[in-house]
Amino acid sequence: MRAGGAEQRRQARKERRDRVEELAGGMTAPEVPLVWGAGWRGKTTAAVICVLFVTLFEHPAGAGLAHPRPGALIQALWTSLVVSFPCCWFALWRVTADRDGVHVRRLWSTRLLPWSTITRVEMRRDGQLEFFGRTPELIAGLFAPSWLSRVVRSDRGSRAADTLSAMVLHGDLRPTARVERGPAGTGFAPWIILLGVVLYLAVEFLPHWRLV
Repeated sequence: MRAGGAEQRRQARKERRDRVEELAGGMTAPEVPLVWGAGWRGKTTAAVICVLFVTLFEHPAGAGLAHPRPGALIQALWTSLVVSFPCCWFALWRVTADRDGVHVRRLWSTRLLPWSTITRVEMRRDGQLEFFGRTPELIAGLFAPSWLSRVVRSDRGSRAADTLSAMVLHGDLRPTARVERGPAGTGFAPWIILLGVVLYLAVEFLPHWRLV
């Protein structure tokens, strides 16, 4: 069983290398940076989560602004922040490839991975891109997971991983332009805080949205 599994993995790696090389054969260097982002599916998912939260969640006693109790108020604000984190992740993630490398939007800032530090890029089953190389492995992006990709018949995540891998192997296929600054601006953190406050206020002042 172990030998068979190892052989399957070797075969899968070979097929992936062949696929990347075939893709590279038809590529030309882009004149502008390549950008992968959340798209309408990610933004819609984030919006649905926000609506459900505002509709179903109730602040504990003492969490309102009229007569707040510190413990209850902190609990309500913290809950809103916890919900806003995946929403911002779904709606605002971004991966950008330019002349210098790959820019990955993180929690606090946009991180640059120079091409020289990347050996390959693979798409994980959960839909995230995994960067391998001379620096610690980095997870980025949030495409449709493998099971959902088969349902909607979309290979956007796999193609992004193959495109980046082709650029890693062939320097002449990398974008010729450079982003002027971090392509995603600041990290997620400011948006998480802003959305958390908005969600808190929405639950506080829009009680008629709740289901009873």
